[in-house]
Amino acid sequence: MSDTNESISIVPISEQYIESFHKCLETVASERKYLGYVNAPSLEDTRENVLAHMQRGTPRYIAVKDDKVVGWCEVLPNQGEGFNHSGKINTMGVSAAFRGQGIGKKLMSATLSAAELCGMERVELLVYASNVNAIDFYEKIGFVCEGTKKKARKLDGEYDDVHVMAIFLNPEVPIA
Repeated sequence: MSDTNESISIVPISEQYIESFHKCLETVASERKYLGYVNAPSLEDTRENVLAHMQRGTPRYIAVKDDKVVGWCEVLPNQGEGFNHSGKINTMGVSAAFRGQGIGKKLMSATLSAAELCGMERVELLVYASNVNAIDFYEKIGFVCEGTKKKARKLDGEYDDVHVMAIFLNPEVPIA
């Protein structure tokens, strides 16, 4: 485990990794249980999205092993007066072969640090209730559940609740 982990770099996404990022995104999406979609956007849409967010300075980090993207995490800033102190984890994922190795924690740490440097104080996310490993992971980082959307997802005839979780990046301002 440590050999694999030591050879993985956590870096801001860059243009050279867009195709590999797209492949990783498609792989995780095709598992049909972790993301809000079951197919990644097209490569061209992914390219446009990544380049636009790079220009804006959106915190998006990738995990790279042997020049291949094996995970990612991004925080999109919320827009509008009264909400620009916060952001949301739009998507996060790690390829199945690399889960359980601490990569998600490193991705989350880098991304939340970058979000804080961008002026974000609060970061929220949505997670499926059936994804107990992710919920446990988020709670260990410091996210708390603020509410549950009952039967918010219906996929392949099965309902799933969606938990709304959040963290304050400044520990002096805890979520009550």
